[in-house]
Amino acid sequence: MKENIKDISADIELQYGKPNMERNIAYVLSLVGARAGEDGELDDDIPVPSVEAAAKTILLLVGRPELPWETICREQRVKHVMEYLFIRARNHPDEVHGFVDRLLKQYVPEIPSQMVRIYLNVWKHIAGQSLPTKFTDEILYPEHAGKILDTLHFLLQGEVGRGAALVMVCARDEGLVRDIAHAKIVTEFCHVTKTAYNNYLHERFPDREKNRIIGTLRTKIGYTKEENGRIVFLPDSPSRKSVFLQLWRMMKSLAE
Repeated sequence: MKENIKDISADIELQYGKPNMERNIAYVLSLVGARAGEDGELDDDIPVPSVEAAAKTILLLVGRPELPWETICREQRVKHVMEYLFIRARNHPDEVHGFVDRLLKQYVPEIPSQMVRIYLNVWKHIAGQSLPTKFTDEILYPEHAGKILDTLHFLLQGEVGRGAALVMVCARDEGLVRDIAHAKIVTEFCHVTKTAYNNYLHERFPDREKNRIIGTLRTKIGYTKEENGRIVFLPDSPSRKSVFLQLWRMMKSLAE
């Protein structure tokens, strides 16, 4: 076979468009973005929907997977249910989960239990995601954002000043992130203090210290650098967090 699976998948996407689930998640992110204030606070004051509207929405979600969610949300009461499921659930998961569980068991018994579990798993995953911070926009490889963020969080544990500056300088010099100003990084690493961090941001750190941090970055994220400085990531499947951040960045770019 001359073409590999990735090439064939790319050809299918070019010919038929992106998979429904990817478009559906992007649509949910647009609903979330519409309710997010400039300070990042999420307006989740969404009333409990009617049983009839919720039952119709659930039936559409699990019974008509070929329908894009943006299409079914043209009906206002269905959109209201979707906002309740995917936005209200972020800070009130027990309330929404209980509502959905009771609805499925009492009013939509014809849906197989396996289908219910699949739906709830997808729902909990999307609804449980936190809104990405402004710092995530500075990551130069969004497809690997999950591992990059996890590794930076690991290295920045307990670091508020010099140690934090050292880690972020190394990440920038490695070509993983762009802007490491305190105003950017504090949105993700809120424990880093401004004065302590800025005092060391332009320090010339010894190679011994930088090499230790760079070694950890390369090992935990999984990449090497060629002589020309190009980063080569080791083969790996993108994490859910990376996919989520890619979709979020895409939705933000469309809205700008």
